Amino acid sequence: MKNPEVKIYAGPDSLDDFNIEELYKMAEMKADGKAALYGARTVGLKSRTNFDINNSEEGFMGYDFEAIMQNFNIFGHGGNADDLIPLPTVVMAEKLYQDTGLIPSSEVMLPAIQLACIKKSFANDPFLIWNSAVDQLGWHIRQMAGFAEEHGWIVGLKNGKWLGEEYKKAETSDFKGKTSIEVVWDGLVNYASIAEEVILIQRGCDLPAKGEYRNLPIHYTAMRTKLRHQHKNIAAYFDPSHSLGPKMRDQIVDKTVEAMKLKVNEDQYLYDGILIEVGTAKCDTHQHITLNELQELVDKISEFRTLSGRRKNVTESQKA
Repeated sequence: MKNPEVKIYAGPDSLDDFNIEELYKMAEMKADGKAALYGARTVGLKSRTNFDINNSEEGFMGYDFEAIMQNFNIFGHGGNADDLIPLPTVVMAEKLYQDTGLIPSSEVMLPAIQLACIKKSFANDPFLIWNSAVDQLGWHIRQMAGFAEEHGWIVGLKNGKWLGEEYKKAETSDFKGKTSIEVVWDGLVNYASIAEEVILIQRGCDLPAKGEYRNLPIHYTAMRTKLRHQHKNIAAYFDPSHSLGPKMRDQIVDKTVEAMKLKVNEDQYLYDGILIEVGTAKCDTHQHITLNELQELVDKISEFRTLSGRRKNVTESQKA
């Protein structure tokens, strides 16, 4: 089997100073006696439909919101990357990585600001950055990939929220037989190609036939896109939180296990990893699984696949 290992990034929808301790508990989780998690969600800025200038709990924009707005003004008044103030979640992510070895990860909406701040703490350490599902702009991805190439980071490409029609053009068309999502995914892969490691993140689509799903997972789009780019060694991850959502929260563990069994062919699994919301947060907690459910999930997956675990071992001397 070409990709038996599964890399799991787990954590809250958005990180803050109240739920950071949950990530430390997750870092201790084991499956078959080995570290179960590879990375942690450390998102500090949210992409929300409505902008809330007050950053209220109902419209929480993220723990980094205040610092982001200050940095936005610094850039606007002629400042540069050296003038930017640190983002709180990046500071917490740096300590988390040094303490546990879990690779931090974050959604990116303002590449110039967010990546410049991440660079200050992770210029020589790994980090996963991904786009919002509502941001499918290639130039944002290219900017992210430029930082990733320089610092050895990973670029994640979330599919758009809408599937779109399947193109039925002439036989010579590169679009023939592709859905709109696949066309855009192919383009984003090309924009991100300078990064050493690129992953497709399947987070489902907002379709009339989605039923109780928050976004119906369209696994075949990830499968076909991955196969088209297999010469580039593109990986694929499943985001069950934004797919199943709150109405199917009690099925997240079982549905994720099912997804990890999917294959593109006899010798290769479809999904190489998972990006999942766990614990508590100031928004979307209703689609988080609990820490106990995360333990159940890693135990079940470890029965048929190997969990990659964290990238580096952290010893007591390192912690000290």
